[in-house]
Amino acid sequence: MALFFFHRFGLNRYQNMGRRLRAMRVRLAKKRRAIRRMRQSLSASQIAAEQIERDHERMFAAEQIERRNRRIIAENALIDQLVYDLLAELENDPLIRSAAEAIRAENLDGRNIIINQAPPPGGGRPRRRR
Repeated sequence: MALFFFHRFGLNRYQNMGRRLRAMRVRLAKKRRAIRRMRQSLSASQIAAEQIERDHERMFAAEQIERRNRRIIAENALIDQLVYDLLAELENDPLIRSAAEAIRAENLDGRNIIINQAPPPGGGRPRRRR
């Protein structure tokens, strides 16, 4: 037992350094693997972030188009209602009625002038409730 004890302390300085170098290499290899995994994780998260950003831009563009379409539909409905209201006012005005009757009676180069009444907005038929 004593020989082993002395043998252990009698190791050559270079043999002891070799053990330290191997241990250091093992630690460095572990650190390199950890760093490589972190880099892979970082690149994967960057790719995912770019994909999320592209999806967000696509959804934002679609939302903008949808808003614009709704606004246009609302504007068209208001314009249709305004035109119908103005035509209804003109139709009920006695001066306009007499002018329309006078125009209907005239002949323009052999052609008759036709004046029609404006249909109500929504196709002219009242909607039935279901």
